[in-house]
Amino acid sequence: MSYLKRRTANGRFLRSTLLGAAACFVMGACLFTAAPAAAVQAEEYVSDSWMTGPGTYNAQGQIVLNVYTQDQVGKRAATLNSQNLNELCGGDEPKTIVIPAGSRVELANMVYLGSNTTIIADGATIVMTSADKGIFANKPDAVNYQSISNVRIQGGNWEITDKKNSCSVMAFNHGSNVVLDNVTILSNYQSHAIELIAMKDVTVKNSTLKVQGKKKKTSVEEALQIDVATPRTAPVLVQYGKKFVKGQTCKNIKVLKNTIEGSRGVCANYATVGGEKLKNKFHENIVIKGNTLTGYTAEACTLYNTLQATVKNNVITTHSSRKKESYSIGLNITLQGRASGKKMNKSRITVAGNTVYGYRQAIQVISRSSSSYRSVTVKNNKAYASSRGSAIVARGRSVSNSGNSTYKR
Repeated sequence: MSYLKRRTANGRFLRSTLLGAAACFVMGACLFTAAPAAAVQAEEYVSDSWMTGPGTYNAQGQIVLNVYTQDQVGKRAATLNSQNLNELCGGDEPKTIVIPAGSRVELANMVYLGSNTTIIADGATIVMTSADKGIFANKPDAVNYQSISNVRIQGGNWEITDKKNSCSVMAFNHGSNVVLDNVTILSNYQSHAIELIAMKDVTVKNSTLKVQGKKKKTSVEEALQIDVATPRTAPVLVQYGKKFVKGQTCKNIKVLKNTIEGSRGVCANYATVGGEKLKNKFHENIVIKGNTLTGYTAEACTLYNTLQATVKNNVITTHSSRKKESYSIGLNITLQGRASGKKMNKSRITVAGNTVYGYRQAIQVISRSSSSYRSVTVKNNKAYASSRGSAIVARGRSVSNSGNSTYKR
């Protein structure tokens, strides 16, 4: 058995097993004939002792992560796994990384992603063992959605062991074209399972976001956060420069067929600090369809400062005990800032076919500024609240309210 070292686009070497080579002896000399590219297969995972590289190529040209399960001399297995994943995931060259099914990959440090990265983790469990740390993030180097692009994470159980400190398990900023498909993320009540800061063209689908630990009555952290980039809302970006926290927002975000639970379930955030300029920044085109969303101490779904939104065919439930506050609304869609008339003429909100359990209201679509939604459609929903009369509140320049059923919860 021999190994083939292959250089990636950024100059790294990865060792892979070379099988199918023809060997022959001529006059006592051993001659080796190289195998075709299709014969390159992943090394069998037998022990840790042979590992000298972060991954091996398989027959499909994918890079299979070399997983450490035992500490080595002077280094924890979790540290080595973090180094391996950082080595494989960094850089912008096209790459597909496979985390072997059935493996448990413990990490000690965050992994920073580059563009053009696909991670396939079906059947694998990836665990962050350090406190106050998430698993994935990217370091911004450009604005206008150009810091990271073309990332796909498929499958895997992604967990943090910290049950009380805040972090973002997966965080993406100032980028585009990201897909999270069939991932399971175990977070805690003070953290975000997924945080999107100034991102566009992102899809989260077929996934499960769960929480652990002790919930606090006053916690409002959302499992899936759609965030605006300001010093207060995205403090982790301040270190990279002022240009990364100028109020950039998200657009074209799709949340499809997921089960999401948290202190809040899903929230599109707005800037409460930083003056009117930041408060008047708006997200665009958020689609939330076919999900089960749960908020334990705040709303199940909140969309602040979102010009266009479609919320359709979801089951949305809040268990918040703050029944006289907005935190006990099931679905809360609210304009907090002001926009130009030209922008507001394009604002359209559709809430259809949902079953929503709230307390103060089940469904609220309102404005707290001088701006108003151009068109609001609320139809064919089942809405449960403390009283039937307050179950649905919808306001805008043009409101279509039909086919809804209201119930006392």
